Amino acid sequence: MMSVGQFYQSIRRNIVSQNDNEENGRITIKEAFGKWFGLFLVLISAAVVYLLIINLDDIFSGITYIFGIVKPVIYGAIIAYLLNPLTKMYYRLLLKGYEKKGKKPSAKTVSVIESLTILFALLTGVLIIAILCWLVIPQLITTVISLVETVPSQANDYYNYLTEKIQSNKYLASRMQDTALNFTKYMDSIMNHDLFPWLKSVLLPNLNLYAKQFANGVISFLNVLYNLFIGMIVAIYILNGKRVFIAQAKKIIYGVCKKKTADTLIHYVRISNDMFSGFILGKIVDSAIIGIICFVLMTIFSLPYALLVSVIVGVTNIIPVFGPYIGAIPSAMLILLVSPVQALYFIILVAILQQVDGNIIGPAILGDSTGLSAFWVLFSILFFGGFWGIAGMLIGCPLFAVIYTIIKDFVNYCLKRRKLSTDTQTYIDLKSIEDRKDGYEYITYSPSELMGKKKNKNKEDSKNKQKILSDIIRKMAKKTTDMQSDNKKKKM
Repeated sequence: MMSVGQFYQSIRRNIVSQNDNEENGRITIKEAFGKWFGLFLVLISAAVVYLLIINLDDIFSGITYIFGIVKPVIYGAIIAYLLNPLTKMYYRLLLKGYEKKGKKPSAKTVSVIESLTILFALLTGVLIIAILCWLVIPQLITTVISLVETVPSQANDYYNYLTEKIQSNKYLASRMQDTALNFTKYMDSIMNHDLFPWLKSVLLPNLNLYAKQFANGVISFLNVLYNLFIGMIVAIYILNGKRVFIAQAKKIIYGVCKKKTADTLIHYVRISNDMFSGFILGKIVDSAIIGIICFVLMTIFSLPYALLVSVIVGVTNIIPVFGPYIGAIPSAMLILLVSPVQALYFIILVAILQQVDGNIIGPAILGDSTGLSAFWVLFSILFFGGFWGIAGMLIGCPLFAVIYTIIKDFVNYCLKRRKLSTDTQTYIDLKSIEDRKDGYEYITYSPSELMGKKKNKNKEDSKNKQKILSDIIRKMAKKTTDMQSDNKKKKM
């Protein structure tokens, strides 16, 4: 028999177990919040993406407006980056005196030296630009004046030469007379049907608009000069506080990211700086040397516009691959107005210069600063030049080199995790990778497989196919002749 106490305890255990089951079956507030919060985030994200898509014009206009506001700061950062190697050079030169004496400069002396290096670097940059303007602008003015004076007489000489040649040949004279009549009729129709209506309906009513566009262009040019002036002031502050700015950037990176991630970011920032500075400064030095050599050779061979053309060739040579052609084509056209023979000499001179630059001067100065093959250099220039024009062609090569390095390091990291080789030469003519007890074996195609056997096999296959096809045709022809002969026998 169960006592009253035992009965009471059994009832209590049943009640407690039922309550536990009910509590286990319920969904708590935290679980419900976690379940619906994910859906809420998805809906919010979709709404944000939708709003971004329908307001793209306003977003881009806002970005453009912000970019216009901070443009002097961007110019200043670019100027500071270009002047930074000069400040380092002057800093080393000024510290040499203390190093020779064996003295360590005080903090105040270092501060004064840093200020002087910034001043000397800025004056050097301004002096280089002033010298270029002093060389180019007077030469450009004299070139334009000489063209205005000589082009009409040269055109008259060419006209008289062609007229004499045409008059001495009766067939050409008759043909040119018909051509001249047809051309005159064509020009009359263009003048009456196209030019005069365009002048009345388009040009004259929109003169105010064209004047306004011209004024806006002048204002934009003055605005660029203003931004450059403010940018020079900003560059001074950036160069003066570059150590503090770099330290603050590192502090932010190590504070936001994990140590390993921060080390990786700083590592690739250093690689980017080395690639950009090495490539840009190397191209500037290389282009200066090419411009000087071009001027000396053009002076020796008495080619016209030597100074102006040499500056154009040197400046455009900064752009990889296409730069020499961008500078050579207008320069050759300019010399062509003076003498076609001298223009041909200039083209030959530029071709020789580019071979010397590409094979001797460029590799000696730049070395392997980017680590890119010729194909990837061409690809980067075309790709980034399509997006950003001349600026993209200038920075496309080092920018793509950084991207290429990051991708290469990531691929090598994945290969190392799989314990595979990271040497590209290992994968040339690779047939398969076999797993062995002591590691992986890289099996390549044999020379006979790459050259002989494949060709012979293809030839044998084609011969067999031709033989089978000819046999089928022969059998079909025999069947048709047999059928024709049987029909004739039946008729008889």
